[in-house]
Order: sequence, then structure tokens, then C-alpha cells
Amino acid sequence: MSDEALVTAAEIARIADVGRAAVSNWRRRYPDFPKPVLGAGNNPVFSLAEVRNWLRKQGKLSELPPHEALWRALDAARGERDVVELVAQVASHLRAPESVELPETIRAALKEVGDEDTGELIELLISMLFNRQQRQHLVTPPELAELMVQLAGASGTVFDPACGAGNVLRAAVNAGATEVAGQEIEASLASLAESRLSDITATVRVADTLRSDMFPNLRADAVVCDPPFGYRDWGYDELKVDPRWTFGIPAKGEPELAWAQHCLAHVKPGGTVVLAMPAGAAARRSGRPIRQELVRRGVLQAVFALPAGVLMSTGIAIHLWVLRRPDTEGVGPVLLMDTGHHQPARRGQVDWSVIGSEILEAWRLFQHDTGVGDLPARRRVTEPIELLGEEVDFTPVRHLPAPPREVDFTKMERDRAELRRLLDRIAGDWLDLRDAEPVPRAVTTVGELAKVGALGLIRQTSPVDADENGTGRLVLTGNDVVTGTEPRLRCSEDAEAVPLRSGDLVVPVVAAGEGHTVPRVIDTEEWSLGANLFLIRVDTERLDPWFLSGQLRAGGHAANSVTASGVHRIDIRRAEIPVIGIDEQRRIGAAFRRLTEWESELNKAVEINTRLTRQLISGLADGTVTLSE
Repeated sequence: MSDEALVTAAEIARIADVGRAAVSNWRRRYPDFPKPVLGAGNNPVFSLAEVRNWLRKQGKLSELPPHEALWRALDAARGERDVVELVAQVASHLRAPESVELPETIRAALKEVGDEDTGELIELLISMLFNRQQRQHLVTPPELAELMVQLAGASGTVFDPACGAGNVLRAAVNAGATEVAGQEIEASLASLAESRLSDITATVRVADTLRSDMFPNLRADAVVCDPPFGYRDWGYDELKVDPRWTFGIPAKGEPELAWAQHCLAHVKPGGTVVLAMPAGAAARRSGRPIRQELVRRGVLQAVFALPAGVLMSTGIAIHLWVLRRPDTEGVGPVLLMDTGHHQPARRGQVDWSVIGSEILEAWRLFQHDTGVGDLPARRRVTEPIELLGEEVDFTPVRHLPAPPREVDFTKMERDRAELRRLLDRIAGDWLDLRDAEPVPRAVTTVGELAKVGALGLIRQTSPVDADENGTGRLVLTGNDVVTGTEPRLRCSEDAEAVPLRSGDLVVPVVAAGEGHTVPRVIDTEEWSLGANLFLIRVDTERLDPWFLSGQLRAGGHAANSVTASGVHRIDIRRAEIPVIGIDEQRRIGAAFRRLTEWESELNKAVEINTRLTRQLISGLADGTVTLSE
């Protein structure tokens, strides 16, 4: 029995890609389900071979490619262990079978893999691992790693002091590096990197890079690094006096500038350092002295701003810094470039080939001094003195030439005609009003009207899965109601959301400000109800939706509570409504509707007027518009 692979019920669930409850159900329903070979009660253990045979006979286990079957086994065996560690153990086992003791389920799956190429299998497992953990920044995207290596012109020895699973080092090998070295704080990631680099001269050490430099004497031809960012516990107190800080002592909130100096300390004179940096490192005031020294001593060569959202793991904007360890006293120009126009449709989904080609072409021209040329809003070659202002800001967009202003006179005339139409309508279509003495009226509440069936009150209690790339119906949000804008988010096809009807009244759960209610009467059948909204659906023979909307908006009637954060929440059921006949409701409701339309038209007129005024002032100021003779 000791040589037989065993699995728990939880592992069976992962192998079959079902929930744990399904396995319990199979045990009850099917008499031929394998009997436990060990354990009892809530913790039985089964024979893996018997379970797999049973799953196949039942059609509950599809025949998978060997690497997929191996991944299922890894997933099933993880238990309380980190899946990254498991993949690292498998990679080490594939390189040196006697070096690691693997769980029985994984050894059984490895036997089915057969003679598949070891290197390719390791790469497949790593690809599957990080595709499933993209929200964690455990690895530099392969395309970004390749771009950084190409910027560095990696040859000879390449060093990555935060190598993770080795994507940068692999890219360097593919680009022609003869030797690579890396350091990584996570042992499992370092083990993965070693397994992927076993066919060349490679050294990977495990330790906290800044606190414990394992390569004190290394001077590489190039250093390429995607360092961790956004943390303060990088060793500030222990490392205030350190020979690496030749450009200044990094502030506690500037770990990235500590990494930059660490990288420069490990490259040969004249060698290149390429760093992936958070955009904030280019402008934070605490880092100004070090950035100033990087410019003054000719270290800064280029800064490339990547589009926000290029990384799946974070929305933080990323810059690529290209640095050069000085070998002379010369200080040359700096290339600044912004690629933000390549905005990804979704986080992490970007065309790296287009971005890479654009960056590398500019870098090639800059290096060879063949007239890289300035492009408005895209790139610029600037003299160092221009960066040495009060802030020493490396952010490319701050220094790029502005794009030429274009004036569309046809559109301007359309705006002008629309503005005139709106103002004429607002001025000419006023309500016929007169003074009146308030007459006491009986009132009821929305809650009471709901009880007698005059209206239905619905609230979307669960969040609606919706985004700009959805394929289902448009989803009206609370912000859409408050701002009076059209919905822009679409739900997924299978999302559970309440369809809206023409004549429905929608009210945000949260008041717009000072406790005021902002209701909206729906005039389409194409939308669904979003979260944090009340839907009031009236019986039109007894209630007019526009009358109800105006009464709610009048304010002071809907009870509301204030949360600890100062947010006003509406208790719509306690809102008071006057009791009057349906004909009078419709007459007053028509006036409420006209006032709402009048307000909307006035807001639109203000928006058009503001846009026109700004265009004309700017055009006259910069000469793109001139007065007729």
C-alpha cells in the first residue's frame, strides 16, 4: 500500500474539476464508487488508480494532454502547500529525479507524461501557473522581459537581482547572453529560475537582495531588473550607510531608488541598466536629490512611459528607465517617450509587439545619433539642464512637445447652432404659472402605496457583473442616475439583473448631497437595473411616474440616515406623497417633466458654451484662430 498513490476527497474534486460536495454525492449515489483504503468519517483516503478508472468509466474525467493531466495532479496535491512551491519541486525533479520527493499523485501523473521534452514541460507548467495567478506580481511578463533585455543590448554577463522565476534571465539567454546570474528572496521562485537555466552558465542565489547581497563582486555587462515596489520594509534602518548609495541615501519611501543604485553598483563602467519602475518614482519629492545626481552625472539615458494597465497584476503605470554607469565625465541628452496611446482594452492585454517596435526604433536612432526627432505628445530628446528644474521630474509627458491644436470649424458651427436652438427653446417654452395659497393635503408614503398595490418596490441586492466590454444589456448605475448620463457598462450574458421598462422610476440608495433624492424616469426598454438603486414600478391607472418623481425630488420628504463616513442613505419607503386624483397627478407630472427637460437642456447649453469658449480663447491665444478682416 505504501507504493500506491492515494488521494483525499478534496483532491478528487480538483482532479475532476468539481466541488467537494459533488464527490460526497457520488459516494452516496454510486455503489461502485471506490471504497476508502485509509481513514474514515470525514477524512477518507482513496486509491488514485481506482478513482481515475471510476471517473473514466462514468465519463467524468476527460482524456487530457499529459501536461494538463500533470497540472490537475499538481492542483489536487497542493493542500496547504503553495502551488508555486509544488511547480518548483516538479521542475527540480524533472532536472534531477532523485533531488526531490514528490507526492504520490504527482509521481503517478509524471509517469503518464512519458518522453516529453523536459524543458518544454517546465515552460508549459510555468505558463499555466502564472496564467492562473496573474493578479499577483510574481513574474515579469515575458514580452516585457524581452523588451527590457533588448534595450539593454544584453550580451556577455547579464544580472537580475530580483529574478523571480527567471523570465528576464531566460530572455537574456535567448538574446545571446553567455552567462546569467540572479538573486531572489522567494526560494520556490529561485528554484524555478534555476530549473529553466540549467543548460547554460547560470547562478541563482536565494536571499533578500538589498539586505544580503550575494554577488558583492559581480560587475555584469548589463543589469535588467523588475524590482518589487510599493513597500517600505526594504532595509532603510539597517542600510543608511552603504557603499552602494553613491548617488544619495534613498528615503524610506523610495525603495525603487535603492534598487536603481544596487543595479548600478553591479554593472561595469559604460554598462547598461534597464529597470521597470512605478511611474511615481519619476516625480516623488523625496527622491529628487538622487534623480538630480542621476542627471548631473550622465547616468540617465532614457525614460519610456508604458500605457497604464500593461500589467495584469496592477493598474499602476510603469516606466522603463535606461541608465548607464559612467565611464567618462561626459553628460549627454536624454530620450523621453510616452506610449500611452497604446491603451489596453483590458488590464494586461496589450500589443507588446507594437509598443516594443516603437520603443526600440526610437532607442536605436537615439543611440546612433541618426536624428531620432521629436514627435508631439510622443517623444523628445531633451538636454539634461531641462530636467534639473525644481522637481527633477522624469515623467515623459511633462516634457513632450504639445500636439498642434486643430480647430474643427464645422463642428464649432454645429455646436453654435445647437446652443442657439437650446437657448431659444429654454427662453420660449416657459410654464404658465401663478401664485397660489398652499392647501393642506392628505399624504401617504411610498411604503403604504406599495402595500395597497399602487406601486412595486424592487432593489437590486447583489452586484451586477458589468463592464465596458460586456455583451449583455446596458446596466444603469447610481452614478448614471445622479449625473443624468447614459449607461456605458454592459452586463455579461448570464448576469442576473432586473430589466427596466419605460415608465419605471429609479432612485439611488445614496442621496446626491445634503440628503437630496435624484430620481430618474426611464423612457427605454434596453437597460437593466444596477446595484444600489431602488426601482419603483407604478400602476399607471393610480399613479403618475413623473408626479411621483417630482415629489421625491422636492426633498425633505424621504427620511435618510447618515453613515459614519457622512454618506446619506435614503429610506424610500418613508417618503411622503400627497394624495390627489390621477388626472391632477398627470397635469402636475407633465410640469415636473418639462422642468426636468428644461434643466437638462440648460446643462447641455452650459457644457457647449464652455467648450466653445475654451476653444476660441485657446485658438486666439496660440494663433490657430484669427479674426476676419
